[in-house]
Amino acid sequence: VGSASAREFVAWYNGHPDASGLQFDLSHERVVVAGNGNVALDVARILTCDPQTLARTDIADHALSALGASKVREVVILGRRGPLQAAFNSPELEELGTLDGVDVVVERTDLADLTQTRGTDLATVRKLELLHEYASRTPRAGTRKIILRFLQSPVAVLGSSRVSAVRVARNQLIQDASERWVA
Repeated sequence: VGSASAREFVAWYNGHPDASGLQFDLSHERVVVAGNGNVALDVARILTCDPQTLARTDIADHALSALGASKVREVVILGRRGPLQAAFNSPELEELGTLDGVDVVVERTDLADLTQTRGTDLATVRKLELLHEYASRTPRAGTRKIILRFLQSPVAVLGSSRVSAVRVARNQLIQDASERWVA
């Protein structure tokens, strides 16, 4: 109890009939999302967005009601690879920075130096620029937080009858035989 796939959560808040019976425990202040693609960012956005803002969208009524009572204040997104390999797109990342009452938190030490991006495509450079911008901001007291962590993977879900914690490990990038970076 307390662990679910992003696919289930997205189907639930989008009102998919197969997900109508699902329930999610939103009574805790922190949620951990494994993976840093567009779906992970969307899950974080939904969990931290002001319910009044969500009410102006086509979100499912049952999800809006549950999110209105949510205690979630912080979403930690764990990416197993580095920021240059992150699977999310710039527009989705940029949108997080526009959410009312939400701070996007990035540790500067998790980011590659912008000068080391020679040969990197412009979309990746833009993502890195946005991440550096978020890293330069000072989180405000009382805001909800989306925390982006890189080179971190969950290695254990702890708890006997429900999730009580997630143990993470620091990854290291290596270049494989096909010149791809893997964690």
